[in-house]
Amino acid sequence: MGVENLVVDGQRDAAVVGDATQLHQVVMNLCTNAAHAMEHGGVLTVAIHHVEIPERRLLSHGTLSPCLYIRLVVSDTGPGIPPTVLERMFDPFFTTKGAGEGTGLGLSLVHSIVADLGGAIDVATKVGEGTIFAIWLPVAGQAARPVAETVRDLPRGNGEAVMIVDDERSLVMFAEETLAELGYEPTGFDSSVDALQAFSADPRRFDLVLTDETMPDLSGTELAREIRRLRPDIPIVLMSGYSGAQLTERAHAVGVSDVLRKPLVSRNIAEPLARALAAGR
Repeated sequence: MGVENLVVDGQRDAAVVGDATQLHQVVMNLCTNAAHAMEHGGVLTVAIHHVEIPERRLLSHGTLSPCLYIRLVVSDTGPGIPPTVLERMFDPFFTTKGAGEGTGLGLSLVHSIVADLGGAIDVATKVGEGTIFAIWLPVAGQAARPVAETVRDLPRGNGEAVMIVDDERSLVMFAEETLAELGYEPTGFDSSVDALQAFSADPRRFDLVLTDETMPDLSGTELAREIRRLRPDIPIVLMSGYSGAQLTERAHAVGVSDVLRKPLVSRNIAEPLARALAAGR
């Protein structure tokens, strides 16, 4: 990991922690997505600025601590991002492209790189008017780098059975692998109706339920309400690509222990699951 110099506000005096390959991946993925969105033409703008943040600030995808940042802004005049896509765009393997047009790993990779560098992402979009991605990266030496964690350093399960529910099969498989690495015994469902039927058949089979919110037939909060009717003591954790006060309030009203923001990685799912299981004992 090195320090890469950038021209910021006309001066070559800013440096972020990272290497040229990582920064290139971030810029190219964002620009490629913007270009694809403007298939009938439009304006793509890339800008970099110094910004000093005097106090903690919550963004759409991450939180900034007080320090000096480099803000990379990639904007387009495309059709904007509809709410259903906005909620899931950072999920691994999620894509709006047709078969053979891409893996859906671009924005997930951007999110992973930015998070690893101690940064955050802010997304502003309006259907019919365009989208703005703002990537905030701390200037080298200005903010403490997050301490690298391995799976062994994180709170681990002890073979607890976890039901995973998400209508995207690829994301179910991804979550199953992540939880297995953390010491749990995951069982995935890509249908909330099928998940409810399995739970109804044996309410004591699972120790915890981890469910997506936006799904056909039954949403995550609706599924949580039905599961809690069958077994009021089971811990339930909700995951969503876009969290907010309304979702949190709705989730807590049906007995959800915690609301996690996707995409999920080991370090931000291990503690909430361990906490939910401990509270349910």
